[in-house]
Amino acid sequence: MLNTTPDLTFEQAKILFDQGKFTEALGAAKPAAVAGLPDAQVMIAHIYHRGMTGSPDHIQAAKYYRLAAAQNRSDAYMGLGALALKSHGGLLPSDALEWFTLAANAGRQDAMRALGEMYLKGRGVAPDAFTAKLWLEKAASSGDSLADRKMADSLFETDPAEALKYYEKAAANGDHEAAYIGALMYDENLEVRPNTEKMVSLMRQAAENGHAAAQADYGLWVYQGRGVQADMAVAADWFRKSAEGGDIEGQFLYAFTLAKGEGVTQNYEEAYYWLLKSGESGFSDYDQDRKALRERLEQNVDPAILDRARARIDAP
Repeated sequence: MLNTTPDLTFEQAKILFDQGKFTEALGAAKPAAVAGLPDAQVMIAHIYHRGMTGSPDHIQAAKYYRLAAAQNRSDAYMGLGALALKSHGGLLPSDALEWFTLAANAGRQDAMRALGEMYLKGRGVAPDAFTAKLWLEKAASSGDSLADRKMADSLFETDPAEALKYYEKAAANGDHEAAYIGALMYDENLEVRPNTEKMVSLMRQAAENGHAAAQADYGLWVYQGRGVQADMAVAADWFRKSAEGGDIEGQFLYAFTLAKGEGVTQNYEEAYYWLLKSGESGFSDYDQDRKALRERLEQNVDPAILDRARARIDAP
């Protein structure tokens, strides 16, 4: 039997929540929520908001978020703001301004960033680039690297050089997507002064932190000896990581190295398996190369080997 003391029932609710028993957690948290415990109110709101016991119930989510918001809980402010942006729970996008502002004034970096994005995109407010920049810079100065990336995204088309500064700042604070974009800008953007050292450093940062697309690109640079020491084995290992991470370019490049036996033991079954996994991209050059490799394998490899690879693709 559950203990009916609010603090203890909520402790039991947390255990159930952590175990993924969301229906039981909901039942255990309700007495504590009714007794006024804001942590319990937020938990219940989150369960309803995310539909963790079935379909989302945004009306109930808003109800419990409001109870916690009345006790100045910033995560309740954030929940109400998120509902408002999507016109859920009886709220309107314009209501998000109030809730995110309350959360921002409580020191929430994610609220500052949310306000910046609202003003950037004109969601619930009139578009205002100046106010957007103020909020994003405030979030960034509070240590939110994602705010720097959002600022960079907003400048990407109009001022690439300025955007790159924000991407590099975000990367320095551990944003690996920003590192990847920054590397590509040094590599491809005609309005950015080339810098091979920075290009390679940023791409390596993203790759070393599990960014699958960066692993494919960095592996290709290692394969080509572009800005780094050429090493077929190291390149093949980066392709493997990228392939296993789900990047289609990495899957194709790994298939290519397996088929040729470059930097890795030649293995036609594995090559065909990863080639099939890679699928089509919609980019003509990539798809032509993929088609050419597939034709070579299908024309020259024992069909039984290819059938084994197909069976692995088709397996549930």
